[in-house]
Amino acid sequence: MSSSLDRVADLFENDEARTILVSNLPEPLAPYPFSELARAASHRDDDSIPREVHVLGRELRRAGLAIHRANTAGERALDDHADLLAYVCSATDWWASTVEHDGPSLVTKHLIDPCATYIERGSGRERDDAYAVLRSLATLLRGHSGFQTWWALAVEPGV
Repeated sequence: MSSSLDRVADLFENDEARTILVSNLPEPLAPYPFSELARAASHRDDDSIPREVHVLGRELRRAGLAIHRANTAGERALDDHADLLAYVCSATDWWASTVEHDGPSLVTKHLIDPCATYIERGSGRERDDAYAVLRSLATLLRGHSGFQTWWALAVEPGV
């Protein structure tokens, strides 16, 4: 499993995302690998960190699980990636309208937007991994209209 979490760092770590996580976690965690910071943020489901940081950490962790699950099953990106991306963007906008924190916007900026880039211009592996992450987000937000059952990729923990 650590390789899929390392893959999350390969795909989604940047200075801004790292700073968001580090600045909201205890100082001794600052030098830890990105995937460990995401894990730590996802496990802090209390008032010690802002809700949006917890959501970002949780979804980064779920991204690693989605990549692992899809790779283990030998699943690859399908030609419907534009529809999947449109659904995830629309569902995330809906999600943002239902909560009082910036978690959806952090997920958009640090997961969905990079996935869109990998889907459009990435290598085969990057496209496959981004597609798995988008499927995981679509499954999480499947209550929004337009979800296609073949996108389902159950990954826990979720909302």
